[in-house]
Amino acid sequence: MVRHLIIGNSAAGITAAEILRRLDGRAGITVVSDEAEPAYSRCLLPDFLAGRKTGADLRIRPADFYAGNRIDRVSGRVLRVDPRSRQVLLENGGCLDYDRLLIATGARSAFPPVPGLSGPNVTGLRTLADARKIVQLAGNVRRVLVVGAGFVGLETAYALYNRGLEVTVVEKMPQILPGQFDATAAGILQRDMHAEGMRIILGAGIKEVLTPSGFLNFFNKSAQGVLLDNGDRLKADLIVVAAGIRPNVELVQDTGISTGRGITVDQFMRTSVPGVYAAGDVAETEDVVTGRVGLTPIWPNAVSQGKTAAWNMAGQPRPCSGSLGMQNAVEFREIPSIAMGITQGGDPGLEVVTAGQPGQNVYRKLVLRDNVIVGMILVGDISGAGVIGALIRKHADVRKFKDDILRGRFNYGYMLAEMRNAG
Repeated sequence: MVRHLIIGNSAAGITAAEILRRLDGRAGITVVSDEAEPAYSRCLLPDFLAGRKTGADLRIRPADFYAGNRIDRVSGRVLRVDPRSRQVLLENGGCLDYDRLLIATGARSAFPPVPGLSGPNVTGLRTLADARKIVQLAGNVRRVLVVGAGFVGLETAYALYNRGLEVTVVEKMPQILPGQFDATAAGILQRDMHAEGMRIILGAGIKEVLTPSGFLNFFNKSAQGVLLDNGDRLKADLIVVAAGIRPNVELVQDTGISTGRGITVDQFMRTSVPGVYAAGDVAETEDVVTGRVGLTPIWPNAVSQGKTAAWNMAGQPRPCSGSLGMQNAVEFREIPSIAMGITQGGDPGLEVVTAGQPGQNVYRKLVLRDNVIVGMILVGDISGAGVIGALIRKHADVRKFKDDILRGRFNYGYMLAEMRNAG
């Protein structure tokens, strides 16, 4: 009997466990995680913060999933992987044996090296425990500072604003969502957030938290002081850091498993050590658009990589179809938006076409290379987003349909009809 061991109980890990059981009814499957929670969706944590969902609502598998699939669950923190003995060492002194190992440890919030950025009222948002801590603190505070204006930061800000808190977002870059959207799209969403009443400070980072010992007394309204690098001072009762992530790779240090920022894998999700695989936010994979190898920390990629890892761990070789480095959808108030692939342009070999009325909160943008779509931004009108995503993945030539795609008049049926007419 083959013993499969999976470290991590989120998108990649739980998907891999499910597929492995489907492929091999006799294999031993163990999932170990430092979270006692059943598998849940990290994407829905802002909904939990806003009070729209409970912890049970976040679950991505039924309560009897593990028992029903004969998957052993182990709660505990993994200290180290030992490929020579094919064992995983736990913090509690125990160890787990394996024949094939999947590392799906994900990532944690990255805290910038700012003096005083620590303490009981400073937290990231990566786990349900983080979210519960924020909700608990939110009941006793008035002012919240969110560090970082990416998707996680803005969704957190909006959720806490809906709880009636005063929310300020600080972003070092000159626009919100700097890694996902261009300035036009970001401007639409920022105006919408300002109209709602949230404060956003751009082009400034935190230089220092002036009271590193934390809060003195909630009831006398004393608060932490935050000094920005532009000289401004802010007050905050709660600080949520959403300034990026750091892959959890410490358990493979000095093991022979190659790492960059994350764990490097090939197209079969294999690491540099036989019998050891990696998937999800901890894995470095090739982007299908740019061809670059790096982290692709979004939920759909983690699920896809978990499936690929399972097939190959089960001895049925199957390459990963590739990861899409940016695929983010969000809706603040009433403006849906999505970004995918290369969104900024700037490369002489890229063609950028746009449509819409930004003043009326509608903006559509395609980025193409040799008539192949390599990126998109849709704000206000996201019709056809799924079709465009499929065209990006298929590297389809869209020269005949470019304008229709841009203006949301395109679907597969339209394309087939045009092809029949051309024939």
